[in-house]
Amino acid sequence: MQIRTKLTLQFIVLVAGMLVASLCFIYVKFRNMTEDEFYDSLRSKALMTAEMVLHEEEKLQPINENAGQEDPAVALPFRENVVIFNTDLQRVFAFNRAKPSLPDKRLAVLKTSGETRFQNGNLHAISLTHTSHSGRQYLIIAESIFNSEELSHLRNILLITFILCIGMVAAGGWFYAGQAMAPVAGIVNQVDAIRPSDLSARVQGQNNRDELSRLVLTFNRLLDRIQFAFRMQKSFISNVSHELKNPLSVIIAQLEVALDQKRDSEEYQATLHSVLEDARELSEVTEKLLQLAKVHSEGADISFERVRLDELMLQTRSSLLRLHPDYKVSFDIVGVPEDEEQLFVRANEPLLRSAFQNLMDNGCKFSPEKKVDVKIHFDPDGQHRVEISDRGPGISAKDLQLIFQPFYRSSQSIHVKGSGIGLSLVDSIMKIHQIGLDVDSEQGKGTTFKLSFPAMAA
Repeated sequence: MQIRTKLTLQFIVLVAGMLVASLCFIYVKFRNMTEDEFYDSLRSKALMTAEMVLHEEEKLQPINENAGQEDPAVALPFRENVVIFNTDLQRVFAFNRAKPSLPDKRLAVLKTSGETRFQNGNLHAISLTHTSHSGRQYLIIAESIFNSEELSHLRNILLITFILCIGMVAAGGWFYAGQAMAPVAGIVNQVDAIRPSDLSARVQGQNNRDELSRLVLTFNRLLDRIQFAFRMQKSFISNVSHELKNPLSVIIAQLEVALDQKRDSEEYQATLHSVLEDARELSEVTEKLLQLAKVHSEGADISFERVRLDELMLQTRSSLLRLHPDYKVSFDIVGVPEDEEQLFVRANEPLLRSAFQNLMDNGCKFSPEKKVDVKIHFDPDGQHRVEISDRGPGISAKDLQLIFQPFYRSSQSIHVKGSGIGLSLVDSIMKIHQIGLDVDSEQGKGTTFKLSFPAMAA
């Protein structure tokens, strides 16, 4: 079912419910008013009859219940009647004597109930007590046929009104639902016109602060992210092919040269060492690419555990120095907490170790002394900070905005071996861990990477 049809039906049901409730209220109120007027008329008639009849109450005698039943003229159908009963509930007066009297038990209840409205066959009746001039109490019952033509006319008018109103509501609801859904239809047509070959197109919406404008804005942001992802994918494929092709081409060229003619053992060893270095570089690039792909594909499924921050940093330092004995990494702890539990953070240990190692490795590669300084600031609230500083040439303000993009390498880093993947991997790992990452750099003095850990409770 289309939304326009659904909105129209819901509108019809809502208005029909309110209309039925309103019309029923009008009908019931008018019927009650009509009945009140009818019973007021019966009461007046009963009291007037009682005053006239009881004016000579000493002449009143109980009526024979069989009187008038043999007279066909008296037994004809009638539309109203007034009956008066004495203290002993004997009938002493009746407009129509052929109509049987009510049972004594019913009369006794009516006498003690005060003014009562009830129905006696096809007649609506009212009973009340009246005290004569002599102090005797009489029960008076006045009854008549309640046949209000006004109620019948009103019921027909309300029914016709309901049908006409529902017809107008259906037409109006269909029109306004179409008007309300017109912008949605326009958005759908614009979205349908967007092709994968041109993701630069955007949905145009009205400049209103309504839900549709927010939908257009959200969808355009989604298109921005999709376009960025496609652009990054193309760049990633292009750079990966380049980064993998270069070492492989170098390895193939060296092996072809070595096999071109017989050489002595020293030349073969030199070639093998060079090939081994290129293979290690290729393995390092492949490992980083696999880690980057894993982080982006398994982001929400990566498991976290309690990790002791200082021990993890020391283990990372030892691993880096085993791979690069010429590196120097100083390590310092500021504010050692008394409680050992405050040394822990919530993290994925392999990923966090990889991020620390990439930051230390970058710092050592770009420092003339191949040295970095690592400081851990422990906070009692668990919001620990880590600073990794080098003494390299620094990063320009223009390059600071680009260093976390995959495969980006500034003009200053061309002479240093690297793939441009490390900092991108660090940035992705920090985002998964919700760790703040800030960079302070001053050209000629070095760069400091500052990591701010969230509290353990968070």
